[in-house]
Amino acid sequence: MGVRISQPSNSGDVLEIMPTNWRSLMAFLECQTQWRVAAGMAGLIWLGLDYSACKLVLDSLGAPAGIFADLRFLETCALPILNEVDA
Repeated sequence: MGVRISQPSNSGDVLEIMPTNWRSLMAFLECQTQWRVAAGMAGLIWLGLDYSACKLVLDSLGAPAGIFADLRFLETCALPILNEVDA
């Protein structure tokens, strides 16, 4: 997905993540290779996460059960952005 989390730049741009959401964000980023994508004449269409593969990733991280619900919420937020059409 191309998301990189690093030290804030000198420009003052800061991405703040609440401590209660940090594990959910890290789990989402760990699952970034588990997207189902269809290729067509119009380009790539992001369908959603492969839940069975994501569960394996979450299990390997030792993530609590509630993280999966957060992961699904983040997926619903990401899909419209991933499927934006450049005009």
